[in-house]
Amino acid sequence: MVQVPAGYEAATPPIFSGGSKADQEELLALYYRFRVVNDALDGKALRELWSADSENVFFNSNGHTYYGLDDWLKIWDHYRPRMQALKPGGSGQIRIIVKDSMAVIIDDHSGHTRVRKWMSASSTPTIVENACSRVTLVCLRDNTTWRVIHAHFSVTRHGPRPDQGGNE
Repeated sequence: MVQVPAGYEAATPPIFSGGSKADQEELLALYYRFRVVNDALDGKALRELWSADSENVFFNSNGHTYYGLDDWLKIWDHYRPRMQALKPGGSGQIRIIVKDSMAVIIDDHSGHTRVRKWMSASSTPTIVENACSRVTLVCLRDNTTWRVIHAHFSVTRHGPRPDQGGNE
């Protein structure tokens, strides 16, 4: 059974599709570990979770694209002296889909209670003011270990979608 770090609890139990019970638990543990080390802006720990392949592509909620882990870690080097996570955010509905040696982890409402402090004299970026995002991680099993090969973060909205009567 996966131990959920305090403050990262999901709103509902995760939904799994495919894969063995061991794969499902390893991927869920990888996701929670990722959330903790990502909030800490811990590049060394991220290197243990993410594939080092320079062909991998990551989309951040700041609207930019990063190619390879070294490129991705440059943004954390930039933010580390400027931003501090004060309170972790919980998770929403986590879905894990496993197909052979590839998996997708989706959290549709990550960080809805996250609190960050901006410590720079420059204007506070949107990713600090609205720390609520959706997270999608694509993972590939490298021999026996699951590694993140793609990440996509995007700002999420609360309430119903436009087709359900919500705002455009």
